[in-house]
Amino acid sequence: MVNPLWFWRGFKGKSVTFAALFASLLLGASIAGGFQKLLAALGVHWLYVILIPIFLFSWLNKMEPQWLPDEGKRKLYARSLILGSIMLAILIAWLRPEPKGEPEKPPVQQGPRR
Repeated sequence: MVNPLWFWRGFKGKSVTFAALFASLLLGASIAGGFQKLLAALGVHWLYVILIPIFLFSWLNKMEPQWLPDEGKRKLYARSLILGSIMLAILIAWLRPEPKGEPEKPPVQQGPRR
């Protein structure tokens, strides 16, 4: 499930970080999940595997005004990420071929019961 808080914070234009997290989840490539798998593969304790991404993304969110000082550009980037990912997800779903079901099996003829 996609976190609606990420959508809301990104769509309001407050956070490009959360817009990118939402977009990655919507397209099926979770940035946070990949980071957690990397930490787990490195042998980091499970508690830190959960907490480090939370602090990292919170820190990135707080640093955005320094990296992107123009609020108009931040809104444009955040909304573009969200709307672009939604449109891309719809396009992927529309272009994806229908899953082929199992072919119909011919009915099995059974003889009379004895």
